[in-house]
Amino acid sequence: MKNKLFKFSLLTFALIFSFSQLNAQQKENDKNIRSISVTGKAEKEIAPDIIYFTISLKEYAIKSGSKFTISELENQLSSAVKKAGIDKENLTVENVYGYNYNWQKKEENKDFMARKQYRLKLSDGKYLHQILNQLDPKGIEYVRVTEYTHSRIQEINQELQVEAVKNAKAKAEALLKPLGEELGKVIEIQENAGGYQPVYYYKNQNNNMRSMSMAEESGMDASDVEFRNIKLEVELNIVFSIK
Repeated sequence: MKNKLFKFSLLTFALIFSFSQLNAQQKENDKNIRSISVTGKAEKEIAPDIIYFTISLKEYAIKSGSKFTISELENQLSSAVKKAGIDKENLTVENVYGYNYNWQKKEENKDFMARKQYRLKLSDGKYLHQILNQLDPKGIEYVRVTEYTHSRIQEINQELQVEAVKNAKAKAEALLKPLGEELGKVIEIQENAGGYQPVYYYKNQNNNMRSMSMAEESGMDASDVEFRNIKLEVELNIVFSIK
């Protein structure tokens, strides 16, 4: 039994030693490989086709003891979205501020104005003006852009990766040509993380987006609301061998 254990231990040691030797030899061979490292880049700007807005509605007093309720404002918004040809699934509730009751008298506080926030998904910002025009402007607390992107953003990013690889290869070949050298196989590829920062703005205003009715009061038209293109960038570090 001890003899078998000794042989097994000896075999294990021999395998470990052989692996270490091979690994060291491989590292030494890698050092001897002539290589060139280059960076390939590709970028593209695309107009967003998915835009998310937050619309906040708030009750307001009509006269003493009476108010335009949140349910009436909500009905206006739902109807306006439908008339604009937008799927009802694109309008969802984002946040709700409940009614405030006087816990002592157990009756509704008439001075409290309920708020409700909605998330609206649009394919084009031009629909927003059409929708807000059908709402009571006094009930619009604010409207803002929360996010925008593109439906093909992943596919476009993959296309840019291919372009970045081509760019790196062309750059490496151009560098080696005056030296009379030829490009070999790829040794390593590393992608540098990138992304984009969505930005919205008024042409002649700052980027604090209020309700469209307020924009109109200041002489601004819906066409003054524009979105900067989404800028996608891909950067790859590629190491090629030299033949």
